Order: sequence, then C-alpha cells, then structure tokens
Amino acid sequence: MRALLDRYDDRFTVAEIGDHSSLDELISYVNGPDRLHTAYSFVFIENSDLSAKLIRDALEAWQDTEQSAWPSWAFSNHDAPRVASRWGAQSKDGAQAETDPRFAAMLNSLLCCLRGTAFVYQGQELGLPQAHVPFEHLRDPEAIANWPDTLGRDGARTPMPWDTSSPQCGFSTAQPWLPIDPRHAQLAANTQYNDPNSPFSQMKAFLRARKSHPALIHGTIRFFESPEPILAFERTEDSERLLCAFNLGGKAVDWHPQIAASWTATDLPGCTGTLEDGRIHLPPYGQCILSRK
Repeated sequence: MRALLDRYDDRFTVAEIGDHSSLDELISYVNGPDRLHTAYSFVFIENSDLSAKLIRDALEAWQDTEQSAWPSWAFSNHDAPRVASRWGAQSKDGAQAETDPRFAAMLNSLLCCLRGTAFVYQGQELGLPQAHVPFEHLRDPEAIANWPDTLGRDGARTPMPWDTSSPQCGFSTAQPWLPIDPRHAQLAANTQYNDPNSPFSQMKAFLRARKSHPALIHGTIRFFESPEPILAFERTEDSERLLCAFNLGGKAVDWHPQIAASWTATDLPGCTGTLEDGRIHLPPYGQCILSRK
C-alpha cells in the first residue's frame, strides 16, 4: 500500500486500528518508511477525567519507539461525548468548565502543542458542549438504551451551527436528523469570527503562529515534574526550545520550575500565563509558552 501511495504527492495516511488495540499493535502499522504515516489513537476519547498524568502517560508511551513511529491525537469524535462536557462538566476543583471559553481555548492549544498529528472534531474549535437531545429525539440505540445514565453519542452528532440567524443555524433548510441545542446556536461560527477572544479566533491565530515554530510541529517532547493540575513539557527542534505549561484546573496556580533564567515568554496567541522571577503564574485554564534559544 505504501509503495502505491508514494507515487503521489501530498498524501497522508492514517491507520484506524480497533479502539482497544495495544500500543504495540498501533505502532506496528506506522513504524518505518514502508508503513502508514500515523495511527489514530482513542486514549483521550475513552477517558472521562482530564489530568496531567493522563496526557503525560499517553505521550510517553510513544517515547520508547523509534522516531519514525508518529502518533496522532484527538480529544473528540462522533462516537464519544464532546470533550468540553466529558472533561469539563464538573472538574475536581469545583469549577464549571463545560461552557467556559477559556477551557475550550486551552484544550485546543494543548492539542496543537502535543507531539503528533492533531485531529479536531467539528465544533471543537467553537467550544461546543455536548448537545442536550430530548429522549424523544434520540436516534442512537446506545443512547436510548442507556438514557439518562450516560451522555450518549447523539449529543456529539447534532448539526454544525454556522449562522445563528439562519434556519437550522445555516446547516440545512430541511429538518435535520437531530435537533440543534440552543446553546450551540449562541456559539455559532458567525458569532465567533470577529471576536478575538472566542475559542475559534484563538485557535485560528494559534494555528497560524504554530507554522513558524518547528518545535511544535516536528520537535521532540520531554515532560517536567509538576503538580496537578499543571501539565508542562518541553518541545525541541534543532535550536528552538519551547516550554509549554497548561493549567488544567479552574483555579489560578503558581509553579516554580527549576529552569535557567534565559527562558523568556513568547508572543504565541492565547498565552495568558506570566513568568516573573522564575515563577510561572497560570490563571484558570491558563497557558504559558516560554522560549529559549
């Protein structure tokens, strides 16, 4: 298959192996120049609790493999409740993150800072929570069978809200398969385009800036020892070194990493954290990216 694909330019292949497959099996499909380019991972989608340990364990599991084994990551897809609700409905510190745009923006930046290919599920860039679908409108047999004990899958499969002022939020002029949650209408794409603080605008700006930082695209990753809910790691590519710190919780935190004084703050979009006298201050769902040449 790879020999055939290599006859074409601009091609990229993704292996989707069974969601309960072992890491060794995933890697076997992508480890080497004659294999597929990456393998889709379900590790984050299958977990309902966000923690720094979850992220670190998933990434470090690939560290013992050869550099040619390239991972990919997704926080949401059509078979799992939306990440804003799955990870943010009720965080451990009591903060309600599900509809907090800062939480959505932080998750989007985090996904784009991890070593590997990022898969963004439609609506994640808008910070959409899991849609509320009344029982009588459910379509998914799994959701019907488990209602109301689980979030189900239909809440992640509702129409994409494009325009808050159009019928069906601009998705269709016909009656859609599933109803649109009024909260999604308030977060429609057209309401976020011109708002620089919206999850959409912040992600767009971050992805644009990311193109200028090879360390975030191809670089290695090394994790720092940091207390929950702080997740911190270094991305390195050639002479560029970036320290990425994220506050996964809803309360401000301070972190005193043992780093050289030559680290300085970057101007990457969405960085709300600060560095002062060796102390990194992270507001609720804050992020800070430092640079050192």
